[in-house]
Amino acid sequence: MMTGIGLYLLAFIAQLMAVGFSIYLLLRTQSYRKTFACLSIAYTLMLGRRVTPLFDFLNDGNLNLLDAALAVVISSLILLGTLYIKRLLNDLENTNLTLAQINKTDSLTGALSRPETFSRTLLEIERSFRTKHPLAFLMIDIDHFKLINDAHGHWVGDTVLLNLTKCCQAELRAIDIFGRVGGEEFLVVLPDTDQVHAFEVAERLRKHIAKEAIANVAGAEIHISISIGIAVFDPEQKHDEFAANILRQYYQGCDQAMYQAKTAGRNQCALSNGL
Repeated sequence: MMTGIGLYLLAFIAQLMAVGFSIYLLLRTQSYRKTFACLSIAYTLMLGRRVTPLFDFLNDGNLNLLDAALAVVISSLILLGTLYIKRLLNDLENTNLTLAQINKTDSLTGALSRPETFSRTLLEIERSFRTKHPLAFLMIDIDHFKLINDAHGHWVGDTVLLNLTKCCQAELRAIDIFGRVGGEEFLVVLPDTDQVHAFEVAERLRKHIAKEAIANVAGAEIHISISIGIAVFDPEQKHDEFAANILRQYYQGCDQAMYQAKTAGRNQCALSNGL
């Protein structure tokens, strides 16, 4: 009899643990709440199935050892299944976090991806409206980048892009946004930065890149130059109230200014006019 009671107690403990894990999963996830709610309710109701034989034993003194053994097996399998679901959910969440991180960064350079750059910039535009602080946009383009690829191969071009990113990120603040928005084009967004300071930052980036050996081929150093277009959003002036329209306008503004810098001879910075 004691063996049967012990088996039912083991089944009850295993079932109770399954209930606890199912409730934990219910509270943890948003995607499968209905699934884990149903499991939690079912597992809780099954606790009664583990307790009832013990009450019956107290009333009539009879105990079914086979039923007790089956109860242990069933409850143990339920517990193991719930633990496996928990592990699968952990793996799924880790995979989703990895994919989210991949989507946020450019796979080659480590700069922010184009969608992530725009997403963060929209938030900065909205913050600029609230704080009334200016927001600067810098468009960076590598001068004669095609010649580098043609002369040395695309792997050298990739190295140039990677090292350019590292050089620029080293010069920027943690709050600044630096993203790759084209083949050799990068957008820099500087919160709380007016036109004077934006030009200073652009010049610092341009000079830093110009003096650094950006790649090395067979012992020969490769140097590049960049052209930078600057556009500064001033929330104190009258503007469209939609952040997406502001982003489109100033993205185009700094892009056009960058082409003005290229037309003027490259390796220089140009301010956007008329915004």
